[in-house]
Amino acid sequence: MEKLLFNSEYIKIEDLADELYVSRSTLKNDLKSIRKILKKYHLSLEHKPYYGLKIVGDEIQFRYCISEYLYNQKSTLMDHQIENMKILSKEQLSIIKNSVLLHLRRNHIFISDISLQNLITHIAIACKRIQEKNSVEMKEEHLKELKNKKEFLVAEHIAKDLYKQMKILFSEHEKAYLTIHLQGTKLTNSLVEKQEVISILEDEIQQIVKEMLHRIDEKYDLGLQQDEELLIAICLHLKPAINRYKYHMNIRNPMLEEIKSKYPLSFDAALIGAEVLSEKMKIRIDENEIGYLALHIEVAQERKNKNKIKVPRCLIVCASGFGSAQLLLYKLQRQFPDQLNILGTTEYYNLMNQSFHNLDFIISTIPIHEKLPIPVIEVSTILGDSDLTKIKKMILHKKAPVEKYLKEKYTYFQKDFHTPKEVIEFICEELKQDGKVDNTYVKSVLKREKYSPTSFGNMVAIPHPIEPQTKETFWCVVTLKKPIQWGNKSVQLVVLLNISKEKKQGLHPMHELLIRLLDNKEMVNHILKCKNYQQLRQMMKRI
Repeated sequence: MEKLLFNSEYIKIEDLADELYVSRSTLKNDLKSIRKILKKYHLSLEHKPYYGLKIVGDEIQFRYCISEYLYNQKSTLMDHQIENMKILSKEQLSIIKNSVLLHLRRNHIFISDISLQNLITHIAIACKRIQEKNSVEMKEEHLKELKNKKEFLVAEHIAKDLYKQMKILFSEHEKAYLTIHLQGTKLTNSLVEKQEVISILEDEIQQIVKEMLHRIDEKYDLGLQQDEELLIAICLHLKPAINRYKYHMNIRNPMLEEIKSKYPLSFDAALIGAEVLSEKMKIRIDENEIGYLALHIEVAQERKNKNKIKVPRCLIVCASGFGSAQLLLYKLQRQFPDQLNILGTTEYYNLMNQSFHNLDFIISTIPIHEKLPIPVIEVSTILGDSDLTKIKKMILHKKAPVEKYLKEKYTYFQKDFHTPKEVIEFICEELKQDGKVDNTYVKSVLKREKYSPTSFGNMVAIPHPIEPQTKETFWCVVTLKKPIQWGNKSVQLVVLLNISKEKKQGLHPMHELLIRLLDNKEMVNHILKCKNYQQLRQMMKRI
């Protein structure tokens, strides 16, 4: 791929095979894969008798292919990665980097580290292609529009530097191409005042993001509409994202799979946002962009939850005297500085005189036989690892009981289905027969799958409708005789999520349960062996 992308002339198949130490037949096989990759960028492999092979197609797509396929495969943010690129010399790359940083700062354009790396990569590729007499040709209307942008002036300054120091001449079309990349960079607001950020955002984008958050709150009741930080973050993401879409630029999200499996609720919320963008601007963003939106929504929820966290309150009971009670108190304060509110210490004999109404539990160094209205955790004064684990469990005791979501009637074992559609249609039909859902339910679940498959790895798929539709929140569980292909993953355990349209709050504990299931390979294997509901229930309780 590298040979073909960095060679403007034809390459003979024999020469390529010799250089790679492979046979002609192996090479021909590899070229099939190359053609598939090139097709994604609307490029093709031309074969000319007696001359050999050459990649042909639009120059902009050619450059995107070089950038995406050869340099954006890794998500590391190291300068040496840019320097290791064989496009230009270390000195030339340094000139590009210094010029870009200088003119971005001068013009108050704020971008993330990943965007900076991508920008330098794209400029380096442009320089290499210009040196080889391969130039970009923009449509006249695009050229005219781009020349009026603030970023075009920045592109002109960078082009001037590169001509002065590297003797590489950027045409008006090349400057416009550089402008697209400056517009497509991901803005960051880490060091920028809120008012300054709001002033650079178009009203139209702000209105669309407000509508997105309104629609998400309507469907999932996440309380996002009042979050100004989230509004700014999504506006800042969408501004370049819209430019990327307009000029068919690609963006890769190295965290996509993790976002989908670890933050399913935020990803579904982001899908609702993507629908709004499609309605209002006729822009259909792909799941890489949706993944970034989901990340912003997850951050907002974490921020909201952090502000709402109620720290558990406890009392220490110690028989050994004040000194050991204080030692235990200080140890606990050191171990759980923000997670535990210790209201004080008391002796065992004084315990029954205490008021329990403002306490969540008691930590005691001695057995307490009296029946108390709150739980008691028995620990050693020395406070070993097992003691700490017990306390952690009590602090985190906000987990939803798994039985709350399981229904015997909707658990199916060792079914013989061959496609995701068959599984979904079967479950939805069962729910429809019982009057739990209507005819639109199956369409909504399949629509959600079309956006992005819900197979998250570890043989598990978690399909669900695009928006909540049932009276209560519960699961339908199906195990399959044999794994089936679901998106690009194998699946043998299917959990259909039915979310209540009335009680939308408190979905996080349920999603946490599912994430723990996804992370536990051994658990999934045990569930696949279950033959009845009782076995499944016992197994799921272990989560």
